[in-house]
Amino acid sequence: MLAGGSIVVAALIAVTGCASPKGGSTSNVNEVYSDKGKIGEVSQLKSINEFCGTKPLKVALADGTGDNAWRKTARAEFEDEASKCPNLTVMPYSDAQNNPQKAISDIKALVAQGADAIVVFPDAGQALLPTLREAFQNGVAIVPWTANPGGTAGTDYTTFVGHNTINDGHTWASWTCEHLGEAGGNVLFLGGTPGNTQSTTEIKGVQDEFASNPACKNAKLLNEPGKPIDTNWNPAQTQRVVAGLLTKYDKIDAIISDSGDGSVGGVRAFESAGRKLPLWTANDNNGLACEWQKARAQQPDFNLVTVSSRTWLVRLALRKAVAAKEGIKNDEPDIINIPIYEDSFGDKKPKCESALPTSAILSAELAPEKLKSIYN
Repeated sequence: MLAGGSIVVAALIAVTGCASPKGGSTSNVNEVYSDKGKIGEVSQLKSINEFCGTKPLKVALADGTGDNAWRKTARAEFEDEASKCPNLTVMPYSDAQNNPQKAISDIKALVAQGADAIVVFPDAGQALLPTLREAFQNGVAIVPWTANPGGTAGTDYTTFVGHNTINDGHTWASWTCEHLGEAGGNVLFLGGTPGNTQSTTEIKGVQDEFASNPACKNAKLLNEPGKPIDTNWNPAQTQRVVAGLLTKYDKIDAIISDSGDGSVGGVRAFESAGRKLPLWTANDNNGLACEWQKARAQQPDFNLVTVSSRTWLVRLALRKAVAAKEGIKNDEPDIINIPIYEDSFGDKKPKCESALPTSAILSAELAPEKLKSIYN
């Protein structure tokens, strides 16, 4: 099983490595997060009822991988949002299982089956661009979300929807440097799937903050420049990866992670090794909040900050796709600045909801009953 997983990961590295943004493509990706005309706040988001229209539409969610709580929550949010428009039919969910070739064939299959609008999580990065472009040119509303595949909105796909990942990197790094203090320390950035532009733009924000913030002068980012440490956003793999890092580094003072679910595995790796827990950043996750509460009994100086896991952004992506097919103008921002959700140093301390599964994402726009049911 481990060997098979290694083959899949190696394939991902090979494909996304060849297709990772270079030169002008990197510029295209980064420009998305600096175009003030596309960036907005949570307060500017609207109801899908304004965009349902009347034409019957087949809508689909094409995922690059569905094996973690974050993706399961996003799927539930997508289906919940679609249910609010009686003219929408949700097609079967597609999970590429971390295989770029399957991601390509999944999208092609949805188009062949008559999809009118497809929301895509493009884990495979620019390797998906020809497929997205082909579907878009065939009249399908294509909205990649969260991980930017590069390319050009209006030419390669309808639009890109995401959170301001560079801003997230700044937020996490600023908090980390502030609380490391004058002594500074060693910092590691954990990302997701190999080559994904979410993690690579987040680490850009981290690096920029480290370079410009005087509070970061004694903080050292141990990553190779521009390279997140891949975890596939999977708790078990994150635990293995962090265990290896603990063997490699005698001193780790802060972990900047972009996955709350994966971070649970990372925290457990520190505990299994008997190592002092460092400062930690992530996206919100009930299990991580519970781990924080439990660990504080033995390590009261273990501190954590999270931003919203923003699985609800898939709703915005669906609204953009539906509006495009219905011919209705959608003036919601494409890129959202994500607020801090929890901060153990402030008045938003992480809250463990014992009645909900550990995988639950509490910032999701889903009823507690739904959160209890989607992680099986």
